[in-house]
Amino acid sequence: MNNPIKVKPIQHDLLYTKIADAIMEYIKENDLKTGDRIPSERELAQEFNTSRNSVREALRVLENDGIIEVKMGKGAYITEKKAENSFYLKVWKVNYIELLEMKSVLEMHIIRELCGNMTQLQIDSLNDPMTAMEKGKQMGIFLQQEDYKFHSRIRKIYGNSTMEQVLDNLTKALDDYGKSLTNGEGFWKETVPYHREILDAMIEGKPFAAQAAYEKIFQKDKQVLELFEELHKKRLPELKGNLRL
Repeated sequence: MNNPIKVKPIQHDLLYTKIADAIMEYIKENDLKTGDRIPSERELAQEFNTSRNSVREALRVLENDGIIEVKMGKGAYITEKKAENSFYLKVWKVNYIELLEMKSVLEMHIIRELCGNMTQLQIDSLNDPMTAMEKGKQMGIFLQQEDYKFHSRIRKIYGNSTMEQVLDNLTKALDDYGKSLTNGEGFWKETVPYHREILDAMIEGKPFAAQAAYEKIFQKDKQVLELFEELHKKRLPELKGNLRL
C-alpha cells in the first residue's frame, strides 16, 4: 500500500465481529474488486491495537462467507463472489436484535404451519436433539449444536427451500455474533423446557401453545442480546469510517 491506514486505536477487548464490520466498511467505501488485496493481518492488528488472533478470527468469518480468500504467505484478497451480493454485507450494519426478530417471525410461521402436520418419522427426528438437549441441561450445560439441529430440522421438514436458506443465513449471522457472548449459556439453558413445549404442541396440533412457547425462547434470546449490547456500548469505540487507504 502506498498510503498508511488511518484508524483510531481499538480497545483490546474488541469483538472479532466488530473488526469484521470495520473491514467490510473498508471494502465498500473503497469499492474493492475481485483480486484486490486488503491490509494484512499484521497491519490490521497494529492499527486496531488488538491481537492478531482477533484479526485472524474476523478474517475467517469473512472468508467463510466467501468475501475474501486468504492465500498463505500472500495475504487476503477479494474473491470472485461480489461483496455486494453477500448476505453478510446486507446484514452487517443491522441491529442483531432486529435480526433475531426477523428470524423469530419466520420460524413461528413455520412452527404454526407444522402443528398437527408431521409424520412420526419427522417427529422422531426432532425428538432426538430435544432429548439430547434435556440430558445436557441435567448435566448443567447447553448443547448449542443440538439446539441448531432442532431448529434446522424444523425448517427442513417445512419444505420451503427459500425460507430455509434465509433462516440458515440469519442463524449463521446470529451464531457468529453469539460466539462472542459471555454468560449467555445460563440464559439459554433455561430455554430447553420451552423447546419441549414447542415439540409437544406441534405433535398435539396446538399452534397457539407452540407460539407461546417459542415466544418464551425469543424473549430469553432478546434479553441476552440487550444485556450484551448495553455492556459493549459503554466499552467499544465507534468503528464507522475507521479504515482508510
